[in-house]
Amino acid sequence: MLTLSSAALIHTRTIAFVLLLALSACSHQPPVYRPVATDGFERVLDFWQQTHPNENVDLYSQEQVLAIADNLLLMQRNSGGWPANINPFRKLSGDQRLQFLKDQNAQDASFANANIFPQIFYLSHVYLQTGDVRYRDSAKKAFRLVMTTQLYNGGWPLHAQVIEGDEAVIDTRTTINALRFLRRVAAGEMPYGYVPFDVRGQAADSVRKGDQLLLRLQQAHDSRASIWASAYGLKTSQPTAPNNQAVVALDPEVSVGITRYFMQIERPPAEVIRAVTGAADWFKHNTLQQAQLRAAPQRPAWAPKYSRAALPRQPVWAKYYTLDSNRPLVDGASGRPVAPYAVSKLAANKEWYGSWARDLMQKDYPAWQKRVLTPRGSPTL
Repeated sequence: MLTLSSAALIHTRTIAFVLLLALSACSHQPPVYRPVATDGFERVLDFWQQTHPNENVDLYSQEQVLAIADNLLLMQRNSGGWPANINPFRKLSGDQRLQFLKDQNAQDASFANANIFPQIFYLSHVYLQTGDVRYRDSAKKAFRLVMTTQLYNGGWPLHAQVIEGDEAVIDTRTTINALRFLRRVAAGEMPYGYVPFDVRGQAADSVRKGDQLLLRLQQAHDSRASIWASAYGLKTSQPTAPNNQAVVALDPEVSVGITRYFMQIERPPAEVIRAVTGAADWFKHNTLQQAQLRAAPQRPAWAPKYSRAALPRQPVWAKYYTLDSNRPLVDGASGRPVAPYAVSKLAANKEWYGSWARDLMQKDYPAWQKRVLTPRGSPTL
């Protein structure tokens, strides 16, 4: 017959045994990792889908963090970069994996469509979650590529490896993407806190060099600051035609990105303030609605009357503008300026214009003016 004390002992041992089994079961459960933001891959994936419209592929879910990260390791070139417009979220066949292994020495790493920067962001997050140094080393290799690709005047080319014999061209969009990335690294923002302090200092030096270049490259018209062109020659620092465009032109979309970048500086120096206010002034006076209003006195008798209803009521801008007269271009291939009275006709093509600077001018720039241009301690309404 069991005594009360022996029954309690058996009960205690039973509970301990159950807890031990539970802990043992938990120890065999695979760890769960937080999904990593993939917004930076948006432009790359859009282009990949455009070039593979009829290809049905199985995709990893956003929760399959390690599978995606392993894809990035496989797809990375030995130079540290990745080829443009590949999809790291697709499940690869054995032949596809073998092809990536064979191509590791290919010199095709590219910054097109904001490539390389989201890969570094993703791998850095996975390293912080897993502690697996493979992901850290891959991100560091790509970071070194970004640093060594910076040209001597502070800009970046579109392709990480410049083809021998070709004149290097400063790609404005790549330059602003690189500077945004390096500014976050220099500040030790998440997920770049693991980057050593001396390397962050090198990133800060690269940012200062790039900032000065963008300030020098800002165009001017009639002694007034303008915006930025799509690309510039390395030796001349003069606007030139980028790889995917046949003409030299001002680029409102990329100029919005540069303006926002400078507006993020907490205490901007005078030259940055001049650049931002000059760009904002250009956006204000060069909407398509403004061009349409200027059309009436220039319309020849044979041309049809324009209709303001052809354009949206909210401000929009053409995709490209001439350097010398700020006139909208018909396209990026012919270099033919739009006749003022033809704005309404071209407005039917919604790929010809966009609202890139609308939020900047209606929300962000007024807030920046209030923060930067209002003297401290002065009364506000």
